[in-house]
Amino acid sequence: MKRFCAFVLAVAAATSLAAHAGQRPQPLPDQKSQVARSLMPCPGGLERFLPGDYYFCSAARNFWSGHEGLAREGLKEAARWASKPAQYALGVMYFNGDHAEKNRPLGLAWLALAAERHDPSYEPTFISAYGQVTPDELAQANAYWKELKQTYADDVAAPRAERRFDREYQQIAWATNFGGSIFIDGVTVPYGYGGTDMPLQSGFSLGRILQTQKAMYFYGYDSHVFVGDAELVPISQVASAARNK
Repeated sequence: MKRFCAFVLAVAAATSLAAHAGQRPQPLPDQKSQVARSLMPCPGGLERFLPGDYYFCSAARNFWSGHEGLAREGLKEAARWASKPAQYALGVMYFNGDHAEKNRPLGLAWLALAAERHDPSYEPTFISAYGQVTPDELAQANAYWKELKQTYADDVAAPRAERRFDREYQQIAWATNFGGSIFIDGVTVPYGYGGTDMPLQSGFSLGRILQTQKAMYFYGYDSHVFVGDAELVPISQVASAARNK
């Protein structure tokens, strides 16, 4: 999860190196190893448990491969599974016009969704963007937000993602509780891989890994950035203060 977040936070800086919208993005010198990891195959088995992570990984691969349309579609699918990194990436892309048609209200709406849990990696960007838009853009952002939240807000997307994880995890619960071994495509190493006698990963250790990933994925889920149903407003009112400066 952390490596995915690092990719998202680097998107805006990396895309600034491309002079034209159709040009393949190039990593900054200190991002090359990060990009190399992003281009590795995404673990197919992860889709069973945390689809948001899986589709975000797929979007990262497409982005750095120059397939911008596929990358945006992957980010939207990840966002549908309550992926805050994906929602943040979409916000940055649309607000700045980075490898997407510039649409500041739409970008602000995505950034608001990304900041829903008050994650310090995302909320400052939302507050900054909120302070830059015009009243007309803010009104349009509210309209976008009301539409997007029906599918992507935590109230809808997070329970969907949590149910998916819990359902799939239940299928391996016997191994996590009674010491069995498990193979999950791309997540564990199959018996005999590479000509070795490496055993399957124990259910207990895999269960701990998956539960840790779940905790990271849903961290801050109980927080909300919105007040009421009408307007997109940070609870702290920091954005309002920023607009008045």
